[in-house]
Amino acid sequence: MYIKASLSAMILALPITSIAQTSPDSNQEEHIVVTGTRTAKLLSNSPVLVDVIDGETIAKISHGTLAQALNYLPGVVVKRSVKDGYNIQMQGFDGDHVLVLINGQPVISPTGSSADLDQIPADNIEQIEVIRGAASVMYGSSAMGGVINIITRKSDESALKVDYDISQYQGNTIEDGDLNHTVKVYANENIIGWQTQLSALVIDDQGFDYDSETVSQNAASVDKTFITLGASKDHGTIETSLKYQWLDEKKLKNSTKIPNQSGIIYYQTDVTKHQLDFGLKSTKNQKSPWQLNATHINHQEVSGQSNSIRDTSIKLSEINGQKVFQLNNIELVTGGVIHADKLHQFKPVDNIIEVDDKSRESVELFAQGNWIKSNYQLLAGVRGQYDSDFGQHSAIRFSAMKNFKFENSTMQWRAGIGQSYRVPNLKERFYIFDHSALGYQVLGNEDLQPETAESINSSITFNTSVFENTADLQSDISVHYSKTEQLIDSVIDDEQSTSDLKVYQYTNISEATIHGFDISSELKLTDWQFQLNYSYLTSEDDNNERLFSRPRHQVKFNINYDIDAYDIELIAYAVYQAGEAVTKQADGTKKDVKNNEFTTFNILMNQSITNNLSWRFSIDNLLNEHQNTSINSETTFDARPISSRTISAGISYQF
Repeated sequence: MYIKASLSAMILALPITSIAQTSPDSNQEEHIVVTGTRTAKLLSNSPVLVDVIDGETIAKISHGTLAQALNYLPGVVVKRSVKDGYNIQMQGFDGDHVLVLINGQPVISPTGSSADLDQIPADNIEQIEVIRGAASVMYGSSAMGGVINIITRKSDESALKVDYDISQYQGNTIEDGDLNHTVKVYANENIIGWQTQLSALVIDDQGFDYDSETVSQNAASVDKTFITLGASKDHGTIETSLKYQWLDEKKLKNSTKIPNQSGIIYYQTDVTKHQLDFGLKSTKNQKSPWQLNATHINHQEVSGQSNSIRDTSIKLSEINGQKVFQLNNIELVTGGVIHADKLHQFKPVDNIIEVDDKSRESVELFAQGNWIKSNYQLLAGVRGQYDSDFGQHSAIRFSAMKNFKFENSTMQWRAGIGQSYRVPNLKERFYIFDHSALGYQVLGNEDLQPETAESINSSITFNTSVFENTADLQSDISVHYSKTEQLIDSVIDDEQSTSDLKVYQYTNISEATIHGFDISSELKLTDWQFQLNYSYLTSEDDNNERLFSRPRHQVKFNINYDIDAYDIELIAYAVYQAGEAVTKQADGTKKDVKNNEFTTFNILMNQSITNNLSWRFSIDNLLNEHQNTSINSETTFDARPISSRTISAGISYQF
């Protein structure tokens, strides 16, 4: 009934845009986006559908993590990882197939699909641009499912901002009175002609435990420090940028008692990551700009159970660049990527080298032409890759867009067809994720083969003004279809698994079909904003078995209300999910999908006390919907969120 009611509301909202007798507000500022074509375009003129979350909205809802902002978007599934970070799914593709960028440059997660969104300071974000669907031609193999591009602000003004948040897992603290603390610092200053930036994040999270009667804990305590130093300078025709990132993260989680001893087996992670970025880009010739970027990452991780520690070293280097050419009505974007990474894993307790300096290199070239006319566009692109382990791969895509302008509204129709591919990374082939304390292990598979997909999509966007030009209404409907071969997924290994430990191994699914649709309506009034999204997804392998961990139904609803007299912003949003399939067994069977639907509610309040001082309050997961780990360890699947209800309060001061 809930889904039917939501669908009815959205379907009813769609015709409003086509029959309204008022004109859109021509004075409304329109977003400029770059992600769809890797060049700057008005949102309504992008031949690729791009969802945008502006900086104002991000500031309202992302006091804790950018995951809250992404939950505003249709067709985006955000799940907190058992290990750390968030797994982001789009159009049936999981986190390994969704590329996260900052200003067009990859946020590289060397050891997993979880994106650590906590590391990205929300205070410096101009907007977030999201492409749902295959984007491998322009962004490489990690973008089979889509792209999330975080655009940061660029300012020459001096600034210093400090944020402090305090929170508690309500009713599930490890010890009474345990509080979590988060401190964020952002600074911007011009030093001898260089525009310098500093952002620092310190997280002290005590973790949580659903069952205080047992020794084992559900979530580890986390001590995390993340510091970014950046500098840029305009030399007249060229801008130079430098950035250094440092991450130090420690986690500790009780697992179980040692038999016949007083000691406790615990799970630990100690991560240190250094990242260097260097960039050059043209500043004068805007009709034919170019840019060149280089990245080097050194990731060191000591993790595992106290009686089975693994020492892992990952090194990654990448150089990428692009050049834009203007040829009459054709915009041509060309570029390439050179990539190299290396993995080494050592088990000190047994003095065993488990992964001995495995490495891979690749070279990629791409080109895309965008033919632009007054009311329509055609887009064609191609990408080729040579991988040291898997040889040559290529992908092509074609897209089209048509703008319609009526007396009372506007409409954009977009459609695309294309190919994508992904080469298995070193993690999937060789890495051993030993998370026994969390109840699972994930093993690599040296025999993995590259993934490929053929996709088709289409969308219609309506924009109009309603209520005598006092409100703006936007409605979108999009459909997508993908046929994949050799899709990489983790499958439980019954022979190695026990009642207390599930062992997964990466494997290729020979064929899989993913298709669905998204419907979204957004209404903006003077003080109110309403948004309603519904997504439907079907994902099956060649045996007509559902793919794991992909919800069939998702409904998102949010309300924003501004009390201008008191400078208060109130936000409430809910996420409903249902029909998520359980883990595929080694023999090809799958448990039934039963009663795994859930709804989470979140409320937030922000208030500006002065021009420099503001405070906020929030309750995440208001009804305390969280997994029952004892059920998960048996035969029943529990799809609810990992984290429990969390109450937070924070303060910000702009110096």
